Amino acid sequence: MLLSINIATELPLWLVIFCLAAGFLYAYLLYKNDARFDDAKPIIKKIMFLSRFILVSILAFLLLSPFIKTLFNKIEKPIIIIAQDNSSSILFNKDSLFYQTTYQNKMEELVTNLSQNFEVKKYTFGQNLDGNKPNDFTEKITNLSNVFNEIESKFYNQNIGAVILASDGIYNQGTNPLYLSNLPPYTVYTLILGDTSIQRDIILKEVNHNKITFLKNQFPLEIFAVVNKSEGLKTQLKITHDNAIIFSKDYTISSNSSSITETILLEAKNIGTQHYKVEFSTIENEVSTTNNRKDIYIDVLDGKQNILILANSPHPDIKALKNSIESNENYKVTAKFITDFDGNLNPYSLVIVHQIPQNNNIIKQINASTTSAWYIIGNQSNEQDFNGLNLGISVINSKNNFNDILPKLNPQFPLFIISENTSKSIQNFPPLSGFFGNYQIKTNSYQLLNQKIGNVETDNPLLVFNEQENKKNAILFGEGIWRWRMQEFLINSNNDATNELINKTVQFLAVKDDKSKFRVILNKSILENEELIINAELYNDSYELINEPEVKIALVNAEDKKFNYVFNKTSKAYVLDAGILVSGIYNYIASTKLGEKIYTQKGQFQVLPLMLEANNSTADVQLMQNLAKKFGGHLFYSSMIDEINPTIEQNKNISSIIYEEHDIKDWIQIKWIFFVLILLLTLEWFLRKRNGAY
Repeated sequence: MLLSINIATELPLWLVIFCLAAGFLYAYLLYKNDARFDDAKPIIKKIMFLSRFILVSILAFLLLSPFIKTLFNKIEKPIIIIAQDNSSSILFNKDSLFYQTTYQNKMEELVTNLSQNFEVKKYTFGQNLDGNKPNDFTEKITNLSNVFNEIESKFYNQNIGAVILASDGIYNQGTNPLYLSNLPPYTVYTLILGDTSIQRDIILKEVNHNKITFLKNQFPLEIFAVVNKSEGLKTQLKITHDNAIIFSKDYTISSNSSSITETILLEAKNIGTQHYKVEFSTIENEVSTTNNRKDIYIDVLDGKQNILILANSPHPDIKALKNSIESNENYKVTAKFITDFDGNLNPYSLVIVHQIPQNNNIIKQINASTTSAWYIIGNQSNEQDFNGLNLGISVINSKNNFNDILPKLNPQFPLFIISENTSKSIQNFPPLSGFFGNYQIKTNSYQLLNQKIGNVETDNPLLVFNEQENKKNAILFGEGIWRWRMQEFLINSNNDATNELINKTVQFLAVKDDKSKFRVILNKSILENEELIINAELYNDSYELINEPEVKIALVNAEDKKFNYVFNKTSKAYVLDAGILVSGIYNYIASTKLGEKIYTQKGQFQVLPLMLEANNSTADVQLMQNLAKKFGGHLFYSSMIDEINPTIEQNKNISSIIYEEHDIKDWIQIKWIFFVLILLLTLEWFLRKRNGAY
């Protein structure tokens, strides 16, 4: 509604007199003595005079920079926001057909009725609030707290009258909306959906398992299920692999509210990503069967890394090393005497050489190979033979004399991290027996443990690491690791510190650096609501990153359907966003061509199904009622949708906002003034031409 209108100018308004005078003078001089219009009717001359007068006056007035000030009353209707839960849990009940048909029509009627007095905004939500997605109940995640956060963001400082939250109250992400730190300045009405009563149902809640295991190993499955309203009924647990049942067990349900817990050991018989289906058989009149089953995927690796311990003679260190290393299931240890070893290093990721005997060809062969080595130097080692290996460190003038050496941890060691508990335990380790002499480090080395003789701390290395010609080496200048294990067990009743120290040493030495020129990097396991991001790297002969050639990749699902993609180039590498994929196991093969050589990389990954919505099929009436109560609204059931509109209309706190709005607009921006000027020019031109002039 227009309240007032004012005309003003940047220059003094009294200058309008001169604008009118200029218009009059211009028209007077133009038509006073023009004989061409002597025969024209007086009225025609007056119209032409008046047209020129008004035209020039307006143009002169525009030079004063005039503008119009207007004052309006504006009415802003209250906004009613309908937030519709679009999660799949809504359909996990006997009334699923109602929510797909009748309920949809009822909600459309509600929107129509509300729109007569309010501005209605309708959204669906799962993980996020969405104004464009249809209400098809397909969302796999529900985040109720995010609904209110996004409403606050989208409608900040607007007149929100009420929010109608239509949901079953079941959420599996985010926080409880009752604990929102700031109360919203609007009323919340809750519309409870789904089944509010506990129904007969078996819900497979959890299947806990290792993501990785090794071929021929046994691995556990921990199964937890909840059973409602099924007393006296029977069900069967089945585990299926490669379409064959590998485990089954029958259960008789003892009460209407019970649980089933089972731990099962399975054997990994095949290499690669293995798919297991864990499922409870359905029971009579069960409300939902979707939550009876879970699919799990486990990566089965082709065996453990093999570690070889070569000993010069029997020694308690050998057993101590073997026990510590095999505490990590990723490693398998083989112990042999040097004299019994055939020299074949191919099966092994690491060789631990315990003692260096005099003039031994096997030791020289190990040193010349590309297999990483850990040398343990003790009383049976020869100084000259050790120095002859050229390991980047030498011992001088020991004359094969030995000393008791205590370990002192180097806090600046950069290759891996030792835990705080292990650092403290090392301080109580007993001494090792090692060379007494001068130590000379000839290459870049990293000392994890330094030697401490009695109470004197030295810079001489006790445990040192280096790398020569792409081969990793470690040297422990002392025997007697078995004492460390015994002392630690005596104090702590465990061997955690010794195991950590030995295993981190083994892990660093046994890991092979990837020297391939073409690499594909991706997560081997993602959820079905996550985008698949794949990175790739290509190196030239100098191992410099390049990305000139095109890189392609093909994904193949379990049904042998193929999806082809081309990577995008980054500054130095490649990246691909393959989007959202259906759950299952996928194989991939990536390829590129550099020069005349074709490089390929093959692999496998898994897309895990997201079954959070199936873990609960009973609507949370209490949560929805508490929400409505906390935010000043009411709880409605799905049969009461027709009562929502009258209730909102009766809420006196929901009202329109009337506010004044000032508007300032330059005359030069007003379009109708332009058309008036054109009309005046056209009229005058037409009359002048009709009467013999231009």
